[in-house]
Amino acid sequence: MKTLEVGQPDWDMTPFFSELGAEDYVVYKREVLKEVERRRTTLEALGPLGAETRAAWAEALCALEELQRRFGHLRTYLGCLSAADSGDEAIQRETASLGPARAELQKALVAVRAAFKAASDAEFEALLADARLDGAQYALTRMRKRARHTMAATLEGLAADLGVNGISAWGRLYGQVSGKLSFQLEVEGQEARELPVAMARTFLEDPDRAVRTAALRGSNAAWEQVGDTVAACLNAISGTRLSLYERRGIDHFLEPALLDSAISRQTLDAMLGAVRARHDVPHRYLAKKAELLGVPKLGFQDLMAPLPSDRDERLSWERARGDVSAAFAAFYPGLAELAERAFADRWIDYTPRPAKRPGGFCASSSVIGQSRVFMTFNGASGDVQTLAHELGHAFHSWVMRDMRPWARSYPMTLAETASTFAEQLTVDAALEAPSASEATRRAILDQRLLEAAVFLCNIPMRFDFEHALYTRRAAGELSLSELKQMMEDAQRKNFGGTLDPAQLDPWYWASKLHFYITEISFYNFPYTFGYLFSLGIFARAKQEGPDFLPGYEALLRRTGSADAEEVARESLGVDLTKPDFWNASIDLIEQDLDRFLAG
Repeated sequence: MKTLEVGQPDWDMTPFFSELGAEDYVVYKREVLKEVERRRTTLEALGPLGAETRAAWAEALCALEELQRRFGHLRTYLGCLSAADSGDEAIQRETASLGPARAELQKALVAVRAAFKAASDAEFEALLADARLDGAQYALTRMRKRARHTMAATLEGLAADLGVNGISAWGRLYGQVSGKLSFQLEVEGQEARELPVAMARTFLEDPDRAVRTAALRGSNAAWEQVGDTVAACLNAISGTRLSLYERRGIDHFLEPALLDSAISRQTLDAMLGAVRARHDVPHRYLAKKAELLGVPKLGFQDLMAPLPSDRDERLSWERARGDVSAAFAAFYPGLAELAERAFADRWIDYTPRPAKRPGGFCASSSVIGQSRVFMTFNGASGDVQTLAHELGHAFHSWVMRDMRPWARSYPMTLAETASTFAEQLTVDAALEAPSASEATRRAILDQRLLEAAVFLCNIPMRFDFEHALYTRRAAGELSLSELKQMMEDAQRKNFGGTLDPAQLDPWYWASKLHFYITEISFYNFPYTFGYLFSLGIFARAKQEGPDFLPGYEALLRRTGSADAEEVARESLGVDLTKPDFWNASIDLIEQDLDRFLAG
């Protein structure tokens, strides 16, 4: 049985620290942890916000902002190391060691929120007028909104302490379990292989249906072995949130996610309503795909499959890098320059390895002005799009590099703007390349429509599952069979009759990291928002050409300073609370579908 060879991460983490445990790391960590303790004591001693304390509060808030920036640098470093090697016990210990300090930092924020909650509107506005807080007004206003739903300061402090060994610990446990988990890829006529579950997604894009079926069957068998553990993680994370929501007077479990996403319920309903009303668009594509694959209906393992006419070609890393760079350079030289820096300075960890955590992300540090991209590249076309997507995130951070930390903190809904825009550039360049054959263009359209099906069916499926999870979790813990049934129900609802009911994926809830992120709930609908929002922006960019780019960068810089509705209204002149904008974006997808069906 073949096993994956062990290797080292591709990225260079030395700009953060020379190495874990080195003197520069130890000194930095010691200074930050001391400052966390000092800052909490200072804020708790300030007392109520008033005319006499206003200047001291402004100074303390600026110091807190800088502390969060420096602490974030440390967390980013350890988070990257942990994702790259979830089996390294030293890294896991260091990551866990930040828990108490993070709780102390939360207690410092408790003091801020308590003061903001008690302050009058006039006094709060007077604080915002302090010149030292220019550019931070939006972030502080959001803190005040959060403060309206808080417990007494002592209880919030207790919640912060319990979070270290409670909800956060469950999230860390999931990360360790998933990072170490491997599955057997057993295809008839081939030698069996043991592979990390992080690689399962790549094999779901294989042109051989036997390989795809084996990948889903094998990875699900692996998840079944740890099913009780990951179910306990999910029950604990969701249950803890619901208990805290009740104590904080939060009426509905969606409220924190909407605040985090900087949108209203009206906007969410308008977007999801438009998506559900237009489900025929992705369903028509999926029905055609089943026909082309020669099956009556797709199985879940077929959703990412290439067309039968596609060549069985795996791209090299060098080819993927070149294609992404060329696509960026043709339309957006500034984005291409950032990508070339990321490649040259080794910002990206891309090779498959044992103990490498599943998924992909981009993490940035304003301390060094750099980002790091984490992904698993195995030569599939979807891996190329992931590369472009994560580099888009890095560009977003780069555009905001000179802004104060609190003005750089944007919501997930707008976080997907630059990433999806970059991904669309890569796909569009491949589609419009003069050398592209009709077969190639058809394959590219297939990939583009597949992505649309993900955002219009798969992401709402995740939302529906999580919505059901929190609805039913309020009555007690959910069993493995219940979680699996809820997942299948969500798949039927969103994919309709396009999926074979005997070939669903009841373990999807276990394999999707997003459900186990403890800092934020409903890590799903912002992706659909970002995709459709970015489609509208991309259409505007193609229409206006290079003249659009300065306004686009201004939009990106605005993302940490206003709600999504305001950013859209000011930058694009559109109303996100109405279905019109969302339908216009779906119209663009339908144009691709008509072209695909006519081919």
